[in-house]
Amino acid sequence: MRICLLLFFLLIVLLSGCAGQRPPEGGPVDSTPPEIISVYPAPQTIRFDDNRVIFEFSEYVDRRSVEEAIFISPSIEQKEFEWSGTEVTLHFLEELKKNTTYVITVGTDVRDVRAGNRMAKSYSLSFSTGERIDRGTITGKVYDENSDKSGVMIFSYRLNSINPDTLNPAKTKPDYLTQTGKDGEFRLTNLASGTYRIFAMRDEYRNLLYDPETDAVGTADDILLTDTDTIKQGIQLILAKEDTTAPRITSVQTLDNRHVTIVFSEPIDTATVSPASILITDTLRQQLLAVYDVYPSNVQGTSFTVMTDKQQKDSLYLVVVREGVKDKSGFSISPLANSKLFTGSSTNDTLPPSLYFSSVQDTAAKIFPDDSILIMFSDAISFVNDDSAVALLKLKDSSLVPYYYSWYNSSTMVIAPAVPLQSEEKYALILRWNYFPDKLGNKRKDSISTFVITVDDPENYGSIQGNVAGVGEKRVVIQAHNVTDNKQAPKKVNATREGQFFLSRLPEGRYVLKVFEDVNNNFTHDAGKPFPFRRAERFSFYPDTIRVRPRWPIDGVMVKF
Repeated sequence: MRICLLLFFLLIVLLSGCAGQRPPEGGPVDSTPPEIISVYPAPQTIRFDDNRVIFEFSEYVDRRSVEEAIFISPSIEQKEFEWSGTEVTLHFLEELKKNTTYVITVGTDVRDVRAGNRMAKSYSLSFSTGERIDRGTITGKVYDENSDKSGVMIFSYRLNSINPDTLNPAKTKPDYLTQTGKDGEFRLTNLASGTYRIFAMRDEYRNLLYDPETDAVGTADDILLTDTDTIKQGIQLILAKEDTTAPRITSVQTLDNRHVTIVFSEPIDTATVSPASILITDTLRQQLLAVYDVYPSNVQGTSFTVMTDKQQKDSLYLVVVREGVKDKSGFSISPLANSKLFTGSSTNDTLPPSLYFSSVQDTAAKIFPDDSILIMFSDAISFVNDDSAVALLKLKDSSLVPYYYSWYNSSTMVIAPAVPLQSEEKYALILRWNYFPDKLGNKRKDSISTFVITVDDPENYGSIQGNVAGVGEKRVVIQAHNVTDNKQAPKKVNATREGQFFLSRLPEGRYVLKVFEDVNNNFTHDAGKPFPFRRAERFSFYPDTIRVRPRWPIDGVMVKF
């Protein structure tokens, strides 16, 4: 009986020892990332003729995360993994190329078993089947304003044997690759001499291919490595998702027999929309329905209201948006989704216009002394040019303030004080509605709207002043992003031809400064396009955050490209 019990106990011990990878339990919280502590073959080995490599980790790691994080350049498709504790052997099931330098990269997606800690930086093992190791090296940093910088793939393509204009990373896997560490830095090593095109890529599907509108991507200038110039440092890339989708009409809604609202799939550039952009046809009579006006019906610019001639009750109309209408990325309306049917209405338009939006309708909102005021109406306005229509007055003594007005479009009015308002004072903006009939004559009678305006003191804010070194012929923009309050929109200004800039009225916080060449003059940094290839607009970041305090100007800041 004792012998049976002893054999049973030994069997339990043996089964426990043969179980899968299992880390020790208990103890303090593990915050140490795993790392590779030994490899076979030794780095920089030449005349390599084995069919396996071995990596040993400092602790138990998630096996699947390792197998998905290993990348081989040039690619070896046929391979298998063999595990033993913290050690993995990678067996090659196909013959290696002769006189070739191979680089095996273990990316930062590797996680330990105990706490899920990821590797702090990628690891690359290089060896050669020939007499020499390629020495080319490219180092740099990836910037991502919206997320963690680690785990970004760096795709590298050698252009020497292909036409660069045909390289499409959506269809071609990279020749070399690596991953960024926590700080966004990367290092491509052991590259052969030649010209390289690199992309930073958040490869969401881990398929080593670019998936537009899914993978964020960044581009840079092509890089030349030679036998005498083997190292290129300081390459900078910034990630952004490429907009490759043309805008579409998602719906058409009849408001009354004179108004139709068109809703788009994304914000539209209002400068590309006009009555000539809209074509409406009575499908039964094959007659055009006249379009008299078109104006935005929401602040985002995804919806526009069209004022038409009188519609026929229950007639079926086809609205077509012409090709010149574009989204804010410059894509024209999709020819496959630029039309919709709607049914004519018999309802007359008898509603007077109302206030749709105002930059001062929120009582908590503040404006600066020289700010303009935006008023957006629910309908196209036939404005009565009369000084009594709008009044701007100082509440303390009811004194009138002179102003100028202009119309951004038929439904949006801009009011600008003729003289700067006084800081820390309250003002009232009065609209007398009987002076604002819509284009069909509907108007409110004997009605006014009053908005109380609080004027903020610019002295309560900070500023940053300085110079940009390396300004060329292109327009240069300085952008300040308050990382203390990410809800604030970045503040942008143009630098002068001499590189000088002044960012004023900055709320308190810590700011990251970015400078970029605005090649296409859209006041927005362009991260480039993978195919057809267009490099990113040149950019740089100030190396440190800048602390901004109220009433505390900061000057002498030097930003370098």
